[in-house]
Amino acid sequence: MIIQSIERAVDMLSLFSLSRPQLKIVQIASEMGLPVGTAHGIVRTLVEMGLMSQDPHSKEYGLGLRLLEFGTIQMGTMEINQKSSVPARYLARDTNLVVHIGVFEWDSLIVTYSTSPLMSRENRPFLGMRLPVYCTSIGRAILANLPGAEVRSHLERIERIQYTPKTLTDNDAILAELETTRQRGYSIVVQELLLTLCSMGAPILGPKGVVLGGISLNGDPNMMQGVGLQALGQTLMETAAEISNSFGHSYESSLKNIYE
Repeated sequence: MIIQSIERAVDMLSLFSLSRPQLKIVQIASEMGLPVGTAHGIVRTLVEMGLMSQDPHSKEYGLGLRLLEFGTIQMGTMEINQKSSVPARYLARDTNLVVHIGVFEWDSLIVTYSTSPLMSRENRPFLGMRLPVYCTSIGRAILANLPGAEVRSHLERIERIQYTPKTLTDNDAILAELETTRQRGYSIVVQELLLTLCSMGAPILGPKGVVLGGISLNGDPNMMQGVGLQALGQTLMETAAEISNSFGHSYESSLKNIYE
């Protein structure tokens, strides 16, 4: 049973985004389909609880710092983050590329952990964000290891947005790329989400091959091309195997030698 007041509060918090960090009370009420007085009552409660804040100058509302506290606790205590953090840091150091850990939830990819090589100025813009699954390397690595019926159902439910001219949105093209990923052992996504980004991903598996999430290498397209991709792919899969082994999955038996 859904409690309406809690549902409204969550829906209200979900109105905010990177492109809309602050909103006026009339905007909130309009988008929620509520009278201004009702919306203001919910907002006032959320502000008092630290879940929303009000700018003293513009009087507009935004998300509160308590949400950051909750998010930090969640990311710091997730088992996949705890078991992945050390191997991920070594992978970033050895490849000089940014490493992400992500999980599949509600038809989206959520980056739960991110680490950069030493001396990097990467600001980890994807950490904690919901991203599309069909055009991200972790997303494809996850989909490639799910049952076919589940993959097809996911693709039917989502909106496939053309983020760049290179984004694959055609159903058959995506399924073909997933099959290539499955055979190769890792995904490669070149400039499909951002024109400045090339990425490759591998699944993190648990007992009986259950997909728990994925790990990716991310960098400038000029840094990730040619024969060097094979070596990066091998290194990525070895790290994915190490993490998967910590969850009790015998990854070695399925780890492919990409040089064959």
